[in-house]
Amino acid sequence: MTAVAAAAIAVGARAQATTAPAGQAYTIINNVSATAVNAVTYQWYRNNSPISGATSASYTVPGILAYGDNVQFYRLAKTVDCTGDVEKKSNTVTVTFTGYIMPTEGCHLIVGGVCWADANVDAPNTFATKPDMHTKFYQWNKLTAYSADDPVTPAWNATADTSSTWKLNPCPAGWRLPSIEEYKQLVSSGSTWVNANSSQGNTLPGRFYGYSYSLCKLPNNMEGCVFLPASGGRVGASGTLYNRDTYGLFWTSTQAASNGCYLDFNSSTTYLTVNESKAFGFPIRCVR
Repeated sequence: MTAVAAAAIAVGARAQATTAPAGQAYTIINNVSATAVNAVTYQWYRNNSPISGATSASYTVPGILAYGDNVQFYRLAKTVDCTGDVEKKSNTVTVTFTGYIMPTEGCHLIVGGVCWADANVDAPNTFATKPDMHTKFYQWNKLTAYSADDPVTPAWNATADTSSTWKLNPCPAGWRLPSIEEYKQLVSSGSTWVNANSSQGNTLPGRFYGYSYSLCKLPNNMEGCVFLPASGGRVGASGTLYNRDTYGLFWTSTQAASNGCYLDFNSSTTYLTVNESKAFGFPIRCVR
């Protein structure tokens, strides 16, 4: 019984290295379907990490993943014969996406040309010491950092700032709050919810986002993803701690009417069309 025919699995056999514009969709060319007596399944890989949802004979790199120098793509075709599972790896195509900004310390994920910080802001203009910790809460366009634990300190101020944009930046120098559109690109890159103390190394519940979301592990194996803790927020006239460890709530820099837009996720889904009172306190994740 024949398994996968070797000559039938090829990806760009003549051109193994190429360039493409960063941020623009790019199709891996010269794909052919594998042949076998039984059904064939496919899985595409980026730098040896499986790409979520990339299970067709061909693959188009979406714009949000079109970045990096010497990025390697290949495909595994798999079938079953009398001896068991049989796999055939395609030729590897190496792509350099021109215009890409190399990651630097504190940034292991770039989506659509935007670098995402590895950890939340804790004290004003200071990153937290690790991603999986409850960090300070901030109101819209204010630099007051409210405690991550009860009782709330300093004294809660429930009066909202009405500015349409963030003029007082709580991020460190060179960083800023992401827009709602940049959060949409982050969400589109893939995510998974993890409970506290999961096999991915997180001590708090939350979500891993990024093209390697299912493979990353804290604290040292975070290439291609970020971890956002489910720290909840502070709400109401007294700054009550809200939905800690069940919801992740993060400010964006985008206004909706007189309210502010924010990222809202839990164990089952992520919301990006929500807006809420600017007097509420949420964590901050920065980009550059």
